[in-house]
Amino acid sequence: GMKIYTKTGDKGTSQLFNGERRNKDDAVFEALGAVDECNAMIGLACEYVQREDAAQSELAEALENVMSRLFDVGASVATPQDTSSQSKKKRSTFDPVHVDKLEALIDKMDEELPPLTTFILPSGGL
Repeated sequence: GMKIYTKTGDKGTSQLFNGERRNKDDAVFEALGAVDECNAMIGLACEYVQREDAAQSELAEALENVMSRLFDVGASVATPQDTSSQSKKKRSTFDPVHVDKLEALIDKMDEELPPLTTFILPSGGL
């Protein structure tokens, strides 16, 4: 079966979608890590929503969609526009319509919340 490690990064570099190798401290890998961390946190939130309230299936579905789009964002980040082939760029293009959809979802959910009167700390109360 497929292994979860490749051993190709043991010399301090890693490979982008277009095959280009860059140092592991390159900003692109920092960005990819940030996208992955965001995706992991949304996945955790989705799991809590699914376990705590079956009536929130619409929210869970929306979160799963956001997670899927974040994979698309990661593919786009991992495909440098200046060094990638047209076919790689086409496969990893992030359609801005997804931003509009996310903003519409946020606006819809915001309508159901009471007005904010203070800054919210990101603790969540777990």
